[in-house]
Amino acid sequence: MERDLEEGKEQIWKTISRLKKPYLAALGGQWDVMKSFFEDNEYRAQLCSPMTVEEDTAFHIAAYSEEKELLQYLVKLLPASRLFEALNKKNKHGNNIFHEVATTDRVKTADFLVKKLQEVCRPDEDQLEDLLKAENNLGETPIYRAVAHGQTKMAKYLATKVGDLSSHFRRKDKMSILHIAVIGQHFDAAIWLLRKDKELEKEGKVNELAKKEEQNGLTCLHLLAKMPHVFRSYSEFSHKGKLKKFLYYCLPSQFEDDDVSDDAILIKRYRAMWRAIAKGCPAIDKLWKMKRMHSSASKLTKSLVEADYTWKNFPYELNEDKTISLVKDRGEQGQTSGTKEAGGEGTSIGQPSETNHQKHYHHPLLEAASNGIVEIFDKMIKSYPQVIEYISKDEKNILHVAIGHRQRDICYRVKKMEVIMKCRLASRIDENGNTPLHQVAEGMTCYGRESKEQAAGPAFQLQEELIWLEDVRNIIPSHYIMHRNNNGKTADELFQDTHADLLKLAQTWIKETSQSCSAVSVLVATVVFAAAYTVPGGNDASGRPNFIDSPFFVLFTIMDVVSLACSLTSVVMFLSILSSPFEYKNFRTSLPRKLMIGFTLLFFSVTTTMLSFAATIFLLLHFQKKAWTKTLIYTAAFFPVSMFALMQFPLYAAFNKLLHTLTKKIEKKVCPQKFLPPYLRTKKLNKLS
Repeated sequence: MERDLEEGKEQIWKTISRLKKPYLAALGGQWDVMKSFFEDNEYRAQLCSPMTVEEDTAFHIAAYSEEKELLQYLVKLLPASRLFEALNKKNKHGNNIFHEVATTDRVKTADFLVKKLQEVCRPDEDQLEDLLKAENNLGETPIYRAVAHGQTKMAKYLATKVGDLSSHFRRKDKMSILHIAVIGQHFDAAIWLLRKDKELEKEGKVNELAKKEEQNGLTCLHLLAKMPHVFRSYSEFSHKGKLKKFLYYCLPSQFEDDDVSDDAILIKRYRAMWRAIAKGCPAIDKLWKMKRMHSSASKLTKSLVEADYTWKNFPYELNEDKTISLVKDRGEQGQTSGTKEAGGEGTSIGQPSETNHQKHYHHPLLEAASNGIVEIFDKMIKSYPQVIEYISKDEKNILHVAIGHRQRDICYRVKKMEVIMKCRLASRIDENGNTPLHQVAEGMTCYGRESKEQAAGPAFQLQEELIWLEDVRNIIPSHYIMHRNNNGKTADELFQDTHADLLKLAQTWIKETSQSCSAVSVLVATVVFAAAYTVPGGNDASGRPNFIDSPFFVLFTIMDVVSLACSLTSVVMFLSILSSPFEYKNFRTSLPRKLMIGFTLLFFSVTTTMLSFAATIFLLLHFQKKAWTKTLIYTAAFFPVSMFALMQFPLYAAFNKLLHTLTKKIEKKVCPQKFLPPYLRTKKLNKLS
């Protein structure tokens, strides 16, 4: 037996060696050389012989190559009696020619093979059905392969050539065709499969693709909930980039015109225009692909929520609600028994369960909440509102999960459900004895920083964490602040433990930044102070400046004074930072505000210094009447300022929340809302928005 195998391998290697020339031609894309090689009658018989170590024949290579006419040419070289043999020849992976063609978008090539096969086969034979039903080593049919590679048009075409489509829905490892489409992010193919599944269900063939689970017990909705990047809510332009956002809304949500009627000429022309633009602009093409993915993912979510009702089943039984504990050592007696009046439904007598460090898969809603996928959240809540109360195996509800993963959009939506929020979600204690407030601290260690927009520095990251802690503190029952978890820690103690390293980084960063900025401020102050006593153009005999009547002299004087005042004030602000205590509470508002004021004053001092310099040049060189010199000098004056602004813009972005809050406070005090017309009144700020 072993000897026969060795002889077989040796024979294959001899054949591969003889076909070295056409293989090298195929590697270099020299298809004419490959064609001429097999035109020779001596080698024509080798068309079905393996050419590669994967045992691919010339037909396999032609099938997955980009040369459209090569496969048709080779078929014409082959006698009709050998066509089925050539198409049914399998490589090492068990793929026949239709398996390889299915991975491309060449539907015309597949149609050519189908028609050619129908011409040569006898009426009583169903060779085409055999080829399309053939499975490779993984148990994949050509239709399965087409879907796995995102070739929806090819899959649709091949589906018209088979009898029972449902026989193509699973491979040997029980992975469904819908799962493989979702994993590959081929959402258009997945939507088509769900539509076909509904049609088959009407015919009495129940497959329920949407409800099938893979080996890990995940449905397609679970898989989709683990892919935040395929949804619009996760994209970069959702929180920055006005031009990008504008282009996104202008782009059509579809690429092809298959979904519109022949009469919709304007829609077709609009899409054709964008297709032409996308060809010449890679950035537009990339943005368009992203929008099409977002649109398909949203449609698929809606279809899955409607088709898969398994997520409506409550996954775990609720244990007894836990009481809050004020005892540091959980072994001691003396837990305070809460009452319904004090803490709502979540404060009945109970014992904390043992800590479970195992990782569990969440319910699709909780998975979506952890990743901030508001599209899945909204559709599931709309379909079945009761799902909001579901918990994970470690007894975390949606509020625990969203807070721990810093998903503000989800928290904002949950917070609007005031009744269930106060009576159920906010008072829930998980199996580790953690309240939602504990999740703020737990999120730092368990989940890491997962915000889409990174903070400009450790100090601002710590500020965000402190703001988040305060926001969550406002939504839980007031007495839960004293609660200790299974490790005997309150939320504040746990927060300080988990954020100790971040505090050290923030202290070092703000010290070094303040020292550097104060040094620059002193340098600017020195320069402008000296410039104030060195009058441009000098003085006359009476001590009067020669250019005192020039508007540029007035500009020089004003800018110099403003620059000196701003630079010295910024020095005071930076020194105030260096002399402040660097505790947690100071990083909440005080230190970031001082840094913002100091940095803004420094920026203005540099700007006014450059304007003062430009005014001096105009005074000394008398170039006021020449436009090109004005342009040159203005450019020279504003170039360093512009570069300074661009380089330090991330710092200003970090001040955005603080500035927004301050602006709203000033608005309310200076111009009360009741005196404004209705269309100018601002909505009440929501801390979690």
